[in-house]
Amino acid sequence: MSIGEYQELVAKAEVSGTGLRKLRDLGDPAVLEVLNYWYSRRGDRRMPRPQDIDPVDFARHMPKLMMIQVDHDPFTLTYRLIGEEVAHVHGKNHRGCAILDVNETRPNLGSLLHELFKAVALLRRPVGVGGNMEFLGRGYMNFEAAYMPLSFDGERTDRIFTVTAYHPISVEERFDVGVSDALVAVL
Repeated sequence: MSIGEYQELVAKAEVSGTGLRKLRDLGDPAVLEVLNYWYSRRGDRRMPRPQDIDPVDFARHMPKLMMIQVDHDPFTLTYRLIGEEVAHVHGKNHRGCAILDVNETRPNLGSLLHELFKAVALLRRPVGVGGNMEFLGRGYMNFEAAYMPLSFDGERTDRIFTVTAYHPISVEERFDVGVSDALVAVL
């Protein structure tokens, strides 16, 4: 996928406030904790194995986590685990659904997510994402996420482990106005 095609997909999905982030620029404590956990489990391998990930080690972050299954012939991505907070923010628990099925509730977002997760699978390294957008279950939110590949054989991505932190956007932030301007807009 070219940069132009990716930008067109972002525009169609109406998530223009969203984009890739350098891992070193991520700042949410939960995202950093789970990302550092992934690195500790990886050791000297390219990716940790799915069985190396023990939910007991980060149980307090379970509502923010997802596990995505990667199948290669044909290439498909399926939600296997979705934390409560993730499901609530997206307005639906998509567990067991293909990533592309998200297009049914939010046109083009499933296609955008499919391309992001496909990139993680093919790159075989973590990817940071963040920005702001409107979520079906919670309205406008800032979010930050890390998407981390897992592999049974150390070479091919079989799962993608994710952590996402969400933070509400105030009226002032959303419309980039001061408090007095926001009050005038409400009145």
